[in-house]
Amino acid sequence: MMYESKMAAAIKVKGKVLREFKDTVYVPFGSEYSILLKNLHTTRAVVNVYIDGDDMVPGGIVLNAGQEVDLERSVKNGNLTEGNKFKFIERSGAVEQHRGAKLEDGLVRVEFQYEQPARPISWNTSQISGGIYPQGGLLRGFNDVHYGAPCSLNSVTASATSATMDSFVNDVGITVPGSKSEQRFTTTHVGALESTKHSMVFKILGGEAVKEAVTVKHKPKCTTCGKHNKATAKFCIECGTALEIFA
Repeated sequence: MMYESKMAAAIKVKGKVLREFKDTVYVPFGSEYSILLKNLHTTRAVVNVYIDGDDMVPGGIVLNAGQEVDLERSVKNGNLTEGNKFKFIERSGAVEQHRGAKLEDGLVRVEFQYEQPARPISWNTSQISGGIYPQGGLLRGFNDVHYGAPCSLNSVTASATSATMDSFVNDVGITVPGSKSEQRFTTTHVGALESTKHSMVFKILGGEAVKEAVTVKHKPKCTTCGKHNKATAKFCIECGTALEIFA
């Protein structure tokens, strides 16, 4: 579960919240997942979710104070009654050849703003906008908000490493349409938003080695003595071996 500026977010598979390793979540290829959002602020929030760089809920989900929503599908072409669930698959060579590879593949970015405190009614309709309401949350209208271009990633210089194709393990995936979802949305109204935007970013990785999603209840097994440890443990309670292996 990530937490930022009184907003909590998590990735779920089969109804279970997954563990994060810093900002990384491991999901088996072929799994459907959802994004759990909870507003812990005292005011409403408008939340936009970007997956692989694409806006999943144009206009944004509106969450009341203390409200949560388990977002399992995107909203395409204004369809408020049904859509496809999020499904994570391998970005294979065939996929790259047909679709291409994008810089934000495998990233889930949650961007949100809070509503400004209520003011005396002035009937200034320019501050009011339409929106839609999902199970457990709200969505703003599709055309009433202009967020500007998505945030760009900082450029980095990668160091050269020696590797062969035989030793390469592909853990990069993308999100594609999954099975049918009947998660429904309705319209609502939202007032002016604060200028400050907040964000959280999940990096989703998969691969053949990931046989099952790592949930918050997962008990890591020591590579030295085989002891199963608590999910929050960093070192084996039996022999002291580090449970997070980096190489």
